[in-house]
Amino acid sequence: MRVEEIKKRISDFQRQELPRLCRLKNYYGGMHAIVSAAKDPGKPDNRLVCNFCKNITDSTVGYFMGKPITYSSDDGDLLRAVRDLFSYNDEEYVNSRLSKDLSVFGRAYELLYYDEDRRIRFVPLDPTTVIPVYADTPGGELIAAIRLLREEDEAAIGLYTVEVYDEHFVWIYRYSTVDGVVELSRKLPHYFGQVPINPYRNNSDGTGDFEPVLSLVDAYNTLQSESVNDFELFADSYLAISGMGGTDASDLEALRRNRVLLLDEGGDAKWLTKTVNDAYIENLKDRIAKDIYRFSGSVDMSDGILSGQEVSGVAMRFRLLNFENRVSVTERHFKRGLQRRLELVCALWALLGARYDYRSVTAVFTRNVPESPSEDAEYLGCLSEIVSRKTLLERVPFVEDVDGELNRLKEEKVDERA
Repeated sequence: MRVEEIKKRISDFQRQELPRLCRLKNYYGGMHAIVSAAKDPGKPDNRLVCNFCKNITDSTVGYFMGKPITYSSDDGDLLRAVRDLFSYNDEEYVNSRLSKDLSVFGRAYELLYYDEDRRIRFVPLDPTTVIPVYADTPGGELIAAIRLLREEDEAAIGLYTVEVYDEHFVWIYRYSTVDGVVELSRKLPHYFGQVPINPYRNNSDGTGDFEPVLSLVDAYNTLQSESVNDFELFADSYLAISGMGGTDASDLEALRRNRVLLLDEGGDAKWLTKTVNDAYIENLKDRIAKDIYRFSGSVDMSDGILSGQEVSGVAMRFRLLNFENRVSVTERHFKRGLQRRLELVCALWALLGARYDYRSVTAVFTRNVPESPSEDAEYLGCLSEIVSRKTLLERVPFVEDVDGELNRLKEEKVDERA
């Protein structure tokens, strides 16, 4: 990429995309709009953050990645190599991190590289630092990726390290936003044959899970905060005294001390309190909360509708239908990222003499829902005559190594015959 194009893409990213990503990051972390909103200094100033955003993301990640992805393949050598590689990279943690970034930002990235032990590594990257570059073609292939890293030195104001990845090299630049100078520092080969930054998307639009309901979250925060402010403002009732115009501060002090109030003829005293329509406020908060979960395609795990032993597995799935529909979209996009990860890995293995077909590996996702072993066993038993044993074992939640389990079954049968 030419230097001017790099600068333009960085400028466009910082102006158009970075503010959105930072806002989503702040909302997940609890820094909502109400925290910095202007307030009347003469009134109570409670700023309550009801972090639906974190709840939506954490629930989604737990449901989607709470149980590890399992892999199967007819190529036993490839499957063993993949499992060894994934164990070396703590693949379950990386997938969980990627899933969280997808839920928050709508996109996630990982970097593949060759470490000093001559092993392939893949690590998640901060989405606020990565700028993907796609070809202007119907397929829209990834042709480059820019990684923008701010210099940590406090004296290096406006200085960045810019890493540009293409099919064969990593181009490392120093970039000063003060004078606009971009200088090439070094150029390193990476041997993957494709851009080694691997992108993932949450959906076709690249939106986060709570992004569509940010205005509803702001409304809930405002309503909750103002309710507490009103309560604090009128927590102490006011004593209204009529017909006693001559009452001064010393009289009020005597009243507080002696707990006795002497009134002239025609005078009156009564407590003044604010009437609050609690039922209306609570109903409004309930409606907004339900809308947050409804329009984000999530489910409130604490509303009681999913709890209780009387809820069957079928009923549970029906109540989770909207949630499942959204997560299924994420799964389809996540599989594309996993396939490209395996493609990059197999490309480097081919240079080392081990040729594998990455397409022969199948990833199986299992939702993290309360288990019903009896129902699962009955369901799998009904399928035993029409699908293979390997397919059945791929659907058993606690079986991670399907081929290993099949081998153990064979060994048991041999022992029984002996």
